Amino acid sequence: MSAGYANPADSAVSPSEPVAVDPKGLADRNASYSCLSGLVDEADEKPLRSNSYSDLRHLGGLSYESKNLDVPVVVVSAEVEPYSKSGGLAIVAGAYGYEFAVRGHRTMVVSPMYDDYADVSWVADKDIDFWGSNHRVKYFLKRKKHNAGGVTDYVFVHLECFRGRAGGLYHDKDGEYGDNLFRFGLFSLAALEAPLCCNIEGKTYGDKCLFLANDWQAGLIPTFIVHRFRPHGTFTSARCIFVVHNMGYQGSYPWTGGELHNMGLPDKAHNDLFFVYPEHMRVSEFDKGHCINLTKAALITCDRVLTVSANYAKEIQTPEGGFLLEDYCRGKGIYLAGIQNGIEDTWDPKSDKQIAANYSVDDLSGKAACKAALQESLGLQVDPDAALVGFVGRLTWQKGVDILRDGVLDWLLKDEGNGVTGRVQVILMGNGDAELSEWLRSIESQNKGKVCGYAGFDSKVERKMMAGCDFLLMPSRYEPCGIPQMVALAYGTLPVVHATGGLKDSVVDARDPSPEVKEQANGYYVLPLVPDKMKEVLWTALETYRKNREEHLRLMKNGMQCDFYWPRAIEEYEKHFDYTLADPPLYK
Repeated sequence: MSAGYANPADSAVSPSEPVAVDPKGLADRNASYSCLSGLVDEADEKPLRSNSYSDLRHLGGLSYESKNLDVPVVVVSAEVEPYSKSGGLAIVAGAYGYEFAVRGHRTMVVSPMYDDYADVSWVADKDIDFWGSNHRVKYFLKRKKHNAGGVTDYVFVHLECFRGRAGGLYHDKDGEYGDNLFRFGLFSLAALEAPLCCNIEGKTYGDKCLFLANDWQAGLIPTFIVHRFRPHGTFTSARCIFVVHNMGYQGSYPWTGGELHNMGLPDKAHNDLFFVYPEHMRVSEFDKGHCINLTKAALITCDRVLTVSANYAKEIQTPEGGFLLEDYCRGKGIYLAGIQNGIEDTWDPKSDKQIAANYSVDDLSGKAACKAALQESLGLQVDPDAALVGFVGRLTWQKGVDILRDGVLDWLLKDEGNGVTGRVQVILMGNGDAELSEWLRSIESQNKGKVCGYAGFDSKVERKMMAGCDFLLMPSRYEPCGIPQMVALAYGTLPVVHATGGLKDSVVDARDPSPEVKEQANGYYVLPLVPDKMKEVLWTALETYRKNREEHLRLMKNGMQCDFYWPRAIEEYEKHFDYTLADPPLYK
């Protein structure tokens, strides 16, 4: 059976929980590895966002006016930046909290209180019956006013089952926490009570809300609305949108027969939650494959499904991308859509204070300075003509790092006198699989001055890489959205990506035979994702970089003129909010 938790080693974007490093191994690091380690040990200061929302350069052409600004938005997420994070979900949830508030929506973000957070205050208590007993839930509030206007109410649900865990948010070294169904079931109930019981600035949010439930951890939000609240007259005017960030993680747990009773759900909820795995996925001849599937329940009971890119909305309706739930995805029909995630306006080479020099599409001279500074800081040879290739992401099967390991990097680094390969430098940063982590160390030690590998992650180093690299590799086997490729394009770093999910929505292939497509090209597709095709595409990219610099610059400028910032995405969300609130509840 598929795992029920979002393993940080397989999450969509940049990692946040560093891998433990053996102190005895530190002395064995070569110069560039040590330099990178030193960089990530420095204090990581998050850049300030723009003071004026209306002054952001990417707002041109935005004209949609929400018809439901009076309906509060309640974002429910198991993690939210900067308070808790295992991957991209936290980044997106944090963006929701900011962007909806700045657009004028009364906005609440509800998340577990994993730790004691600074500057929060108690706001409410609530007794909740769940799993055969009563639970006293405490709610703490962090009210954040934004320079660009608007206020976000961060409501943290204090429950002992989320506190004091030695591992990550969802698992430890031995695997997923055995009580995750209980934890996130109780959290979902508590999140639904938050707009009803939390009196903020003299009033609650009330029961006419638009809930934005994110991934399997919040999959019970729409299920509880239709089966526990609405039958008693609560949330009759509320609607729920379920956002799929990664269909590979569904919240699947063994069905023992008592789950409906334990969660206070009626018998009619059985078919919404019950799922049977096919025989080839069962662990033994005694395994009937019966389970409870939180994502299935959410797909059935929610009013609308959104994914984090348009292409991913198509992919989850296929056997390859639906992970056994494709029929339920197709069943949503017109109530399923995809909206590409955005990037923060701090990702802007014109104003970024953390890079060596600023630059723009009209004056690219600063990018060369960023490249030189990056090479020097990592112990690489300072060579302006060397093609600097980067990779940032999880060291996992999903991210396709094994494709790079299986002959691609060795070929890339070998000088065979062809004028293309050989004069290349590579920076690889990420954590995850132990074997791949060791490979990073090995390939660096074999190619001193040309390769820098680091089994860890730091956002400051990532930012310097985006500004200083010439190419960014993203060989992900599947990628619901992807954020690094959009950032790379903003910084004039050409992405070389597997043509999947959100990568296909944001990168335009320079090798496409259509003149119309090539005119808009800003990167390169790899399809199919195999080492030989990766070599073929990299050959084209490097040959263009070496022998047709004018074309390479054109691709860079095309990417830098793309608008991947959040305001455009938020406008699309507002349209779907209005569609959803205009319709009666979808679940009958």
